Amino acid sequence: MKKVLIVDDSKISRNSIEKVFVELQYEVVGKAIDGVDGFEQFKLLNPDIITVDIEMPNLDGIGLIKLIKEQNKKVTVIVVTSTVNSQTIHEVVRYGAAVVKKPIKIARLVNAIKLLNR
Repeated sequence: MKKVLIVDDSKISRNSIEKVFVELQYEVVGKAIDGVDGFEQFKLLNPDIITVDIEMPNLDGIGLIKLIKEQNKKVTVIVVTSTVNSQTIHEVVRYGAAVVKKPIKIARLVNAIKLLNR
């Protein structure tokens, strides 16, 4: 079973993302409230998939993605955000991640996972 780490400063978002992954029969091994917490949990939990919000306190999503990819280029990173603009998408794709717009839908998440695991 694939292990998932959810990083989002919104409890509502963390819970809704978790619900989608549980429905897809993934194991949510951790939930982090910001990029710093997310990076610490990433190092401890060694997840297969990480969802990251862009706008978070202490360390934003782009900064977190950079740190994660420096440690493990193969981990699947999916940005789940309501902040979608061309600059953000360009930067996220440059680091090998995908973007799913909030509110999260199962089909969008499945497509992002398939896209990144070709």
